Amino acid sequence: MGKGKKRTTATIMSMVVVGAAIVLFYFYWVNRTDPLDETSVEELTDVQKLLQKDLDTNYPETPREVVKLHSNMLKILYTELNDEDTQALALKIRELYDEEFLANNPETTYLKDLYAEISEWKKVNRKIANYILVNEDQEQENTVDGEKYADVYVSYTIQEKGKFAEVWRFLLRMSDEGKWKILGWKFVPDEK
Repeated sequence: MGKGKKRTTATIMSMVVVGAAIVLFYFYWVNRTDPLDETSVEELTDVQKLLQKDLDTNYPETPREVVKLHSNMLKILYTELNDEDTQALALKIRELYDEEFLANNPETTYLKDLYAEISEWKKVNRKIANYILVNEDQEQENTVDGEKYADVYVSYTIQEKGKFAEVWRFLLRMSDEGKWKILGWKFVPDEK
């Protein structure tokens, strides 16, 4: 074979090897698992977002914000959660409660009652479809014996064979740390 033919063959072989290397690198690059994707934060569920909320540093500032967060947690509690998430969220919601309320509702009793109520709701296919803070004109802050109290009203839309609304009045008290804590709540019947 002549020198020209050997160079042409060598050039073609080199081009084939380089082309094959480029194709292999392309397929490797396209099909690789990106370590950044693996370690990046996945889309968090509503439950995960609430459980990760640091209430020590990001506690709601107003009584309305406390009740809004409580209502959001409550709405999620009464959905199809596994037992682990239910318990974790139930314990998280207790961070919004006043010390007196917590003393009157020990954790074990609270969890037992909550699981029983959630079970009853599931039996009748009941859930909180929505909530809205209402009656802002009736809300007030008072000071009694040096302690600050506030009322907040929320309307829950309950879905069970149809939809109906219930209004609840929350009573909050300012803690020694300057945080509004839920002292209790009660159903407000319709005035007809």
